[in-house]
Amino acid sequence: AIAARHTHALVVPFEMAFQTAIKDDRMWGTEIVNTPGLLQIVDCHQHWCGPCKSIQSTFKRIFFDYGDKPMKFFTADVSKVDALKDLVGSSEPAFVFYMDGAKIGNTIKGVNSPALLKVIFDNLGIEEKA
Repeated sequence: AIAARHTHALVVPFEMAFQTAIKDDRMWGTEIVNTPGLLQIVDCHQHWCGPCKSIQSTFKRIFFDYGDKPMKFFTADVSKVDALKDLVGSSEPAFVFYMDGAKIGNTIKGVNSPALLKVIFDNLGIEEKA
């Protein structure tokens, strides 16, 4: 009798990292404050919950549809970055935007896709697709 031989290969789906995790004040300075010419979109989270998962599909769509635009997505634990200390303790996600080392606009709290898209598109000169 011929024995069947089964080979199982572990297939791990490739997922491109589209967000850079800011780990401390030094990295905040390098990536946000001292990097001109980019719109920086920062998903601010608490240490106990991690980045907002429900907005990731929207951010990925922007990343892939408008990847030629000068923007970069980040995540940051608010307890590890002095510039974000005023967000410590909030139970909802918060999003801040920087350009040329300065905060632009207001902090958006909660998952508000229309408000997030408006800030991103307005600052990059993008007309939203119909």
